Amino acid sequence: MSEAPVSSAPAPAPAAAPAEPYDLRQGLRLGAVAVLLGITQGLSVNLVASNLTAVQGSLGATAAEASWLTTAYFATNISATMLLAKVRYQFGLRRFADVAIAAFLVLSLVHLFTQHLGSAVAMRAAIGLAAAPLSSLAVLYMVQAFPPVRAIFGLVLGFAVLQMGMPLSRIIAGDLLDIGQVHGLHLLEAALALLSAAAINAVRLRPSPTQQMFARGDGVVFVIYAASLALLCVVLTQGRTYWWSDTPWIGLCLAATVVLFGLYVAIELQREKPLIDLRWLASPFMLRFMGAMLLFRVVLSEQSVGAVGLMNQLGFNNSQMHVMFMLVAAGTLVGFLAVLLVVPSRRFGVLGDIALVLIMVAAWMDGQSTVLTRPHDLYLSQTILAAASAMFLASAMLQGFMNVIAGGMKNLVSFIAVFTGGQALAGLVGQAWLTTLLAERQRFHYAHLVENIRVAEPQVAQHLAQLGGAYASSLNDGSARAGQALALLGQQVSQQSFVLAYNDLFHAVAAIATLGFLVFAGSRTHRWHRTRRASAATPLPTST
Repeated sequence: MSEAPVSSAPAPAPAAAPAEPYDLRQGLRLGAVAVLLGITQGLSVNLVASNLTAVQGSLGATAAEASWLTTAYFATNISATMLLAKVRYQFGLRRFADVAIAAFLVLSLVHLFTQHLGSAVAMRAAIGLAAAPLSSLAVLYMVQAFPPVRAIFGLVLGFAVLQMGMPLSRIIAGDLLDIGQVHGLHLLEAALALLSAAAINAVRLRPSPTQQMFARGDGVVFVIYAASLALLCVVLTQGRTYWWSDTPWIGLCLAATVVLFGLYVAIELQREKPLIDLRWLASPFMLRFMGAMLLFRVVLSEQSVGAVGLMNQLGFNNSQMHVMFMLVAAGTLVGFLAVLLVVPSRRFGVLGDIALVLIMVAAWMDGQSTVLTRPHDLYLSQTILAAASAMFLASAMLQGFMNVIAGGMKNLVSFIAVFTGGQALAGLVGQAWLTTLLAERQRFHYAHLVENIRVAEPQVAQHLAQLGGAYASSLNDGSARAGQALALLGQQVSQQSFVLAYNDLFHAVAAIATLGFLVFAGSRTHRWHRTRRASAATPLPTST
C-alpha cells in the first residue's frame, strides 16, 4: 500500500482578524476630547500673548518687560515639539498622554500663585514645555474619532481646532481680566487643565506599539538644538522692542544662534540616527513646504499685527471687536471644511492657489483704511483672510503628509517637528518682520507729514484755531490754547502716519501673497510640463 503523496502547496494563511467595527458614540467622545484639548492648547498660547497690555498692568511691568512672557513660552515650546514626538513613540500613546496632561495640570495650578514678573516668566517657560504635547494629543484624538478610512478628515479637523485659540482668547479675555486681572486668565487655564485631565482618563486613546526612538548622543544634540532655537526666539521677539541695531546683546544672541545651529547641523549630518533627518528636509519638496509655512505665518500675522494693531491704534480694544473675532473663528472653520471637499480629488495645490488669491484680495481691501475705519469695516476682509489662511495651511499640511506616507512614514517624526515647531517659529518671523516694517514706515510717513505742515498757511492756521476753540471754555490764556491746539495737531499727525504705515503693511502682505501665488503656480506648471515631456519621450511597448 503506497503512502499518500504529500502536497507541496503551502498551508493557507490564517484568516485576518476582522476589522473592529466603528463605534459612533466612542467617536463622538473622542472628538469632544479633541476639541477640549485643542482649545486648551490654543488658549494657553494666546491668552497672555493677546492681552499683554492688561497683563503688564497686573504685574506692574513695562511693555518691554511683559514681552518676555511671550519669549519664555516659545523658547521652550518650539524645541519641545520634536522631542515629544519621539517620546510618544518610545513610551506609547497612553503613557505619553497621562504624563503630559499631569505636568500641564500641575504647572497650571502653580501658575495661579505667581505674583511678580520674574516668577511669571519662569512659569511661562515651564508651561510652554508642558503645553507642547497638547497639540499632538488634540490631533490624535480627532484622528481616532473617525473610522480609519476617514482618518485624514480627523487630521484636518484636529488642526482646525488648534487654530480656534487666537480668536477665542480675544473674545473671552476681557471678562476674565475684569474678574481677577491676570489671575483670571490663569484660573481659566487651570480649569481647562483639570477638565482635560479628567477627559483623557475618561476617554482613552487606542494603545499604539512602542519602538526604540532614542540613540546615544541624543541628549547632547537636543540641548544644542534647543539652545539655538531659544536664542532665536529671543532675537525675534525682543529685536523689535529693543531695536535690532541699538542693542548689542541682540546681535550676540543672533551670533550664538548661528554658531549653535551650525554645530547642531554638523553633528547631525554625521550621525546614523539623527534627531531630524536634515537631508530629507533639504529635499526640493520639503524646501517648498517650509517656504509655504513661512508664507502662511507671515500672511496670518496680518490679523494680529495689522488689523488688530490698527484698531488698537484708533482707540478700540478687544471687547469692541468681539464680532470681528467671531467672524475670524467662523472663517477659519469654513476654510478647513472647504479642504475636506477636495480630499477625494487630492487637488490641494489648486486650493492653495485659490487661498493665496483670496488673501491678496483681503489684504488689498484692508489697505484702503483711514482714520475713520471702524471694526465693522474689516468684517468681510478679515473673514476672507481667515478662511483663505486656513485653506492654505490645510492644503500645505496635507501635501506634506501625503509625501511622508509615500516615503513609507520613515520621516514622520521629522515632519511633525517641522510642521508644529516650524509654524510657531515662522509666526515669530512674520510678526518680527511686519512690526519692523510698520515702525519704519510710520517714521517715514510722520517725517513726510510734518515737513509739509506750515503753521503760517491759512488752512493750517484755521485748523489750529478750531482745535484751540475746544478749550475756550476752560482756558482763558490764548497762548495756552495755542499750545493745546499744537499738541492735538501732533496727535492727529501721528495717528495719520500710523494709518498710512498700516496701509503699507497690508499692501506688503498683498504683494507677498501675489508673489507666492506666482511662484507656486509656476512651479507646479513647470513640474506638469516636465512630467508630460517625460511621458511623451517614453516609447510605447511593441507587441510581438
